[in-house]
Amino acid sequence: MHPRLKISLEDIKSNWKLLNDASAGKAAAVIKANAYGMGMLKVAGALTNAGCKYFYVANINEGIKLRKKYKSKKISIAIFEGYFESYQKIYAEHNLIPILNNLEQLIRFKKYAVGQLKPKAILNIDTGMNRLGLNQNERHILVNNREMLDDIEIDYIMSHLANAQDNENENNLLQLNKLINFSKNFPDIKLSLANSGGIKLGSKFCLDQTRPGIGLYGIDNFGKNFKLNSKKLKFPLKLLAPIIQIKNANAGEPISYGGIDILKNSSTLATVGIGYADGWLRLLKPNSVFYIGKDRCKIVGNITMDSFVLDITTTNKKRLKEGDYICLLDVSNIEYILRNNNIISYELLTLMGDRLLRDYGLLSNQQKGNLIC
Repeated sequence: MHPRLKISLEDIKSNWKLLNDASAGKAAAVIKANAYGMGMLKVAGALTNAGCKYFYVANINEGIKLRKKYKSKKISIAIFEGYFESYQKIYAEHNLIPILNNLEQLIRFKKYAVGQLKPKAILNIDTGMNRLGLNQNERHILVNNREMLDDIEIDYIMSHLANAQDNENENNLLQLNKLINFSKNFPDIKLSLANSGGIKLGSKFCLDQTRPGIGLYGIDNFGKNFKLNSKKLKFPLKLLAPIIQIKNANAGEPISYGGIDILKNSSTLATVGIGYADGWLRLLKPNSVFYIGKDRCKIVGNITMDSFVLDITTTNKKRLKEGDYICLLDVSNIEYILRNNNIISYELLTLMGDRLLRDYGLLSNQQKGNLIC
């Protein structure tokens, strides 16, 4: 039996449409890290059907995989990692757009572009994050040597907000102004700045393109529900895991590796078939509580590679059997789990492993067959 993710592509499409509306029709989509664990090719297909034509991924391998599936030149695919030596032909062969993160990469791109029909790239400038992008000195050099952009097409000048989740943070406006002031030297080039949080900051941050990522899944960094123009976005997934054994254990008996928990009372235990190899991290044990129906259950013992033990003593045990699936993660508890385990939504979602079966379709809050929530 396999743990599985139930994923609603319709909800993801709906979320992107709301993000796109809030972006005045200028939203791209960031689908790196296997679309934050949701399945890059499936999510890309859904978003393409919704009208998205511009995608961002982390590295060249993700870009190649996406391009092999979506060969149309109408679909743009940009690569965050940069433009490296030996990658030139790969970018050209697969019609991928490099993001140029320093002057060396710009020079390399321009050199390879000789004889080609103005290939596209994105110019990334660092406005205060100190991660990727042209630094202040490099920007000064470029402004004084604008011919460096001759014979190539810069699709966007972009930067990345460091504090978009905090709408009161003054650095958001500082970064916006740095990007706009730099762009005055290149008035014909479009601008891209806002991620999901940036869209919520308002229309002045949306510029010519937005790049929502986590917002596609209806939540922010901390699992809080996204709301745009008074409309709630949807959390489009449930994580389900099978009960692979039910047993009784006596008071005083230890549980799992190292016996870190000793039963205080005779208990009924369910071993659940999911573990850290699937992204269900060991650190989730002490501060995570789950409900089967209205009954509260706690993890006992360590979360191991393939399983963990849930104390189901207080539940209606007659309704539970081996092979039933229980819901570990959905809209009702994601914020609680993230907050109480000091992790962010990006971590939890992107660690969902390949062993999880991904079922796509509409979600239902109702119990179906052997799904016990």
